[in-house]
Amino acid sequence: MDKNRVSADQLALMYFLLIAGGKFLTLPSILAGDVGHDSWLVLCFSFLWDGICLAFLLWAIKINVNARLDIADILNNSVSRPVGIALFAIFFVIFVLRADILLSSCFKMFSVTFDVSTNWIVFALPFAALAFFAIGRGFNAIARTSQLLFGLIALSVVALLVSPLTQTDFAELLPIGQAGWGTIVKTSFTRSFWFSDYIFIYFVLDGIKVKKHLYLPVFTAFFAGAALTVLLNAVFVALFGHLAPNFDLAMSKIGIFSVASTANGRWDWLTLSVWLISVIIKIIVYIFCAYKCIEKIFGANFVKINWFAAAFVTATLAVPLFVNTDGLLNTVIKWGLIPFAVVQYALPLLMPLFTRTAIDKTEARYE
Repeated sequence: MDKNRVSADQLALMYFLLIAGGKFLTLPSILAGDVGHDSWLVLCFSFLWDGICLAFLLWAIKINVNARLDIADILNNSVSRPVGIALFAIFFVIFVLRADILLSSCFKMFSVTFDVSTNWIVFALPFAALAFFAIGRGFNAIARTSQLLFGLIALSVVALLVSPLTQTDFAELLPIGQAGWGTIVKTSFTRSFWFSDYIFIYFVLDGIKVKKHLYLPVFTAFFAGAALTVLLNAVFVALFGHLAPNFDLAMSKIGIFSVASTANGRWDWLTLSVWLISVIIKIIVYIFCAYKCIEKIFGANFVKINWFAAAFVTATLAVPLFVNTDGLLNTVIKWGLIPFAVVQYALPLLMPLFTRTAIDKTEARYE
């Protein structure tokens, strides 16, 4: 059995967790700094672009269901191997940078919220070890873990939001569009680095089991994750107003309203800890994809863990030791906005065409 095979349902549940795992930490404060209380509108536009691109990517999966070509085969046979290598290099930078940003946010969460004092190496290495253990077991192991923990994580998020919702005055979000619709749409593009959570699907393209339904479970997960993210962001900016840009751990701050601080300290640590599992899963998925990028760049198919590739990916997790992650993110987004947009938005729109072309060329070789 292919250890990277996943079902459409598993794919959907993981997709939901990846959306929930990446946008509840620093993004709400960043968007609040950009457009104030209209930040939830930026999310709506960003998810609109994501939904369109996701539809085309799922279409490519349907085309590929029998051929089962992987992403390298599709790109090599449609746009050429050199172009494919360039795209994998862009993917690698995206995955590594996202993993570093999430790790940095988790580090701050543990330090500030849980009062856990440690250094970066001791903190990051266990994540790397866990990620490569998962890679050795196969993507199916990650998917099964996500499936097993999905209900618990979803309940923890709901538990964190119920009380804040009752204390939120959504009139604080008025007037709608105050930042200017042009600015809102532009921000949805300039902050696109945080979106397109579906890009991990490229690296399991040949392992997705499609029986009857594909669009329904995946889009259900997408809409549920998007709605929850928009709601959390709206609650955050409505509760904190003009102070929202100053709080870079949104979920932790919202947790204060879930269960108010007491003389014995915060007791929402349990739900926050459970929710953080989704962030850990997302980091593991990104490390998996970064590792696969190296595999595709060198045209290899590692049967077992390649420790040179693993060491290289692990070394990239030490970047926050030497560079401020916020400054690094702003610099990379400034110079990498267009290349990132190519793989996040242009590539999925072209994937049905590329997949059909690659299948036709592959079949022509055997005729």
